[in-house]
Amino acid sequence: MTARFPPGDPIAVSAVALTGAAVLATLAWAHMSALSAAYGPICGAGAGLPHCPACYGAVGLLLLGLWSLTLAARRRLLPARS
Repeated sequence: MTARFPPGDPIAVSAVALTGAAVLATLAWAHMSALSAAYGPICGAGAGLPHCPACYGAVGLLLLGLWSLTLAARRRLLPARS
């Protein structure tokens, strides 16, 4: 079975994903700071405090960026199969 890559440059996909991860990480940090100033513990610290969507989004976009960088590296380093 042949692996099919999405159209477009994986480097561009990873750059956009890693930039989005940085933005969401900043939002998550600001959200955690606001919660800790208002309530004490930060999100995700206790059993009753789930993580905010920015926390999950930052991790997801970070993983997408790293995955697409891996695809780009494999395309450039591995010879084409016939």
